[in-house]
Amino acid sequence: MGRKQVWDQGEVLASAMRLFRRRGYLGASLRDLEEATGMHPGSLYRAFRSKEGLFSAALDDYNERVVEGRVHAHLRDAQDPVAGIRSFFTSAFDTAIGPEPDPGCLLTNTAVESFSVPHVAPGVRRGLETIESGFADALTRARTQRLLPEDLDVEESAAQLLALYQGLLVLVRSGTDAAKLHTITDGALALICARKATAKQANEEEQR
Repeated sequence: MGRKQVWDQGEVLASAMRLFRRRGYLGASLRDLEEATGMHPGSLYRAFRSKEGLFSAALDDYNERVVEGRVHAHLRDAQDPVAGIRSFFTSAFDTAIGPEPDPGCLLTNTAVESFSVPHVAPGVRRGLETIESGFADALTRARTQRLLPEDLDVEESAAQLLALYQGLLVLVRSGTDAAKLHTITDGALALICARKATAKQANEEEQR
């Protein structure tokens, strides 16, 4: 009879995820992971086969619980999709306020390292595609509700929002003041709304 598992996988992955967020994939040693998870080397190996296996499992868990959870809460389920886009950005800034340095987004941090650890790239891409898809969904609903112009290029705008979001998260990690982050976000959303106003004015002029 096999030995009964006495550790909780969710807790182990959460502990590993927190460590990887603080130190990155390359900066987290096996000894660090043993201390963070409370697991012996043999148990870690039997469960995840390697450090790479543990990281992949932690990243998958992060994508499922954190990334998809935020996308649904702010982008897919928001009654006002434009306000939802803004809250998706600003909620990341507001959680960074505190006495301890913000560990940043695991996707963003890992993307910076992925050139030297290519096996993590698929998990990063899945997470980024989830966010971009969420932006596209919110933009499409905003366009349907006439909050944005009917000719808005949803795919292009979603890609631009993803790039802006990832760039802002790097600024969060570097300790940029939250007020500046809010100003940048407001400016980006104002550009989208300005396109709406321009389209509305054009329609009004055609009707005169």
